Amino acid sequence: MNGSFTPKAKKIWEAIAGDIQIKILNNVWCVHCRKGSSMGNLTGKIESGMLVLRGTCTKCSGDVARVIENE
Repeated sequence: MNGSFTPKAKKIWEAIAGDIQIKILNNVWCVHCRKGSSMGNLTGKIESGMLVLRGTCTKCSGDVARVIENE
């Protein structure tokens, strides 16, 4: 993790296996590049009961996000 996470978001993120975290971060859609990319400068918080990861596209530095739904 290289950004700021709320305590609850950090707990949920850290409960996800490392290999799955990498797959999540390496599979984001960038509306600026119009293609799949990776996410850097990661932050996380809980919104509507779901983990929301926000960061920047590693190709163009545009804003990207991923929502991790509860199981």
